[in-house]
Amino acid sequence: YNTKDEDDAEDFLPTGHAYQWTSRGFVSVKKRLIAHELQDENLNVPVLFYFSYFSKLQNRLDDCETAPSIFDINFSNTYWQLVNIQSPQIFIFSSFLDTRPLSRINVNQYSGPAIRILAMVKGDLEMISEIPLICKVWTGQTVSSAQVQSADLLWYKEWGWNSPDRLQAYLLSCPAADLGRRKTKDPGLPNFVLPAGQRALAIVQDTCERPSNLLLLNEPEKERSEGLAVCLKGLSFPDKDISRDLAEWIEIQFALGVSRIVLYILDVHWRTRLVIKEYSRLYQQKLQVIPISLPGNLPNTPKLRQHFFKMKVNQKRQNEVLAYNDCLMRNINKAKYVALLDLDEVIVPTEGSLTDLILNLEQISYEKQEVYDSYCFQNFYFFTKQEGSVSTYFSNANRTRSGTSGEFMKCLHAVEQVRTVHNHLPIHCFSDEESDNCSVEIVDPSLGKLHHYRETCVGILNQKCEELQGNQIQDSLLLRFHPQVQQNLDSSKILEKYLI
Repeated sequence: YNTKDEDDAEDFLPTGHAYQWTSRGFVSVKKRLIAHELQDENLNVPVLFYFSYFSKLQNRLDDCETAPSIFDINFSNTYWQLVNIQSPQIFIFSSFLDTRPLSRINVNQYSGPAIRILAMVKGDLEMISEIPLICKVWTGQTVSSAQVQSADLLWYKEWGWNSPDRLQAYLLSCPAADLGRRKTKDPGLPNFVLPAGQRALAIVQDTCERPSNLLLLNEPEKERSEGLAVCLKGLSFPDKDISRDLAEWIEIQFALGVSRIVLYILDVHWRTRLVIKEYSRLYQQKLQVIPISLPGNLPNTPKLRQHFFKMKVNQKRQNEVLAYNDCLMRNINKAKYVALLDLDEVIVPTEGSLTDLILNLEQISYEKQEVYDSYCFQNFYFFTKQEGSVSTYFSNANRTRSGTSGEFMKCLHAVEQVRTVHNHLPIHCFSDEESDNCSVEIVDPSLGKLHHYRETCVGILNQKCEELQGNQIQDSLLLRFHPQVQQNLDSSKILEKYLI
């Protein structure tokens, strides 16, 4: 066994284990399995980094180069990490290496990829841009640091609800300079470089500070995908069983031509959780599940949190926007477009699939010599009646005659061009370098619509709801996908398995 001392051998070769030969010598198969199980359970924590890094380098680096143990992380509400700073409070959730060509950061002599960190901040909104924060990144025996260059508020100040005592979502950005370049000072260290996808990041105020946080630095796929990803915001249904609606919604998306779905889960009924687990196995490469919670001092017991959402709608939205941007980042190079939908929403093309619709929209834009950051669809209500209805989506073929646009639209966002998003529209885009403004095309309803399945209108449209309900026309465009959806539901037997 190629090891520097006996202590390493004892650490890696406990008795009673099966072993597997790797480039680093013999490694316990059981230890490897445990590491991967822990990584699957803690998506934003660099568990595999910890198992590799600590066994090789931790005790051989000076204090300024040492990463914290994952057991020294200052966790908050399971999925958040607290940055070691008194004010403002900064809770970080995820980090990404952003290699999109248009997203380059230009600072001093550097012009290249960015590192993006999603965080919730509680404190003076103006302070965040004044506090010197540093991104510190570990890649094997490489340690690099770069100052945070920008902090984008993921909420328009004009919307209000931005007092200093309220948690707000931010996108922090720093240059990815020197990643993989500057090695540690000890020339006697083994030539050890972590596998791809095992970089770790911490936010500190001083390069020699012992970090209180450590995030997995998510890296994009090398090959760019041309597909469409759909993101479903944090599901919070602790008492209501939404298993059938969710299964049907997933199958509808795939039938329409969606290539990837990302689900965010706060808390769901036990049967719904089992169904999600089954679908994760069925569509391993196409369905990703991200557990999430509320940060800081916000309530996180399921029923109290659900009541909080009903009573504090704007705070609910301010927390949701972080997950939307997390999903946008997770789909860099995994999708060409991203749609942010609710469980009661489906974007339906008039002809063909969503892939056909996107090609058509791109061709129209090309002929007009326009480049759009997002294609947005008007909202049309399909009023549903739950009593005696087997299917939310296929039981009603009548919709409102007129659509609603503006804040009611949902969009297909071009991943390469959009930097930040809200649930209805893009916020910052790369296409306008001067002002970050975004170019949005409202899609003609004759090409495609947003189907919105509800018993009644959203609150802001209550005064018009009676008028909308009284003026409906037939629209059976989604019904052409019903045979395929039902066939997939029947063949998977997932609903049958759990008596749904």
